[in-house]
Amino acid sequence: MIQAYPARSTTPELEEHLIRIQGAATSDPVNETARGVVVTRTGTGAFLITWAEDPGTYVLASCGLEAATPGDIAGHTVVFDTYDTAGTQAFILYNAADAAHDLATAEYLNIRVAFKRTGV
Repeated sequence: MIQAYPARSTTPELEEHLIRIQGAATSDPVNETARGVVVTRTGTGAFLITWAEDPGTYVLASCGLEAATPGDIAGHTVVFDTYDTAGTQAFILYNAADAAHDLATAEYLNIRVAFKRTGV
């Protein structure tokens, strides 16, 4: 069994939300891992993460891409909007030609959003 250790960071008491979504073309993506959040498609390549409860003070968001055929998402970029204190984080997926791109069934986004709950 692999041992788990608490994350260490230059930002104390950081809480990370790891969200893995699978594309569903023009439908809402499938949320594979995260509890307490809903990810919806709001338009072509546009998504919105909504937290069920206040996650704390926003620190950062980042994303990695995966695909059954990696070349299908080569050159793609995810751009996050500013975090909304109402508990939402919008983002858009762009293809290599800088056009908004829907996430296909065999394409995945691994999203990391970090918050501070205390000591802010």
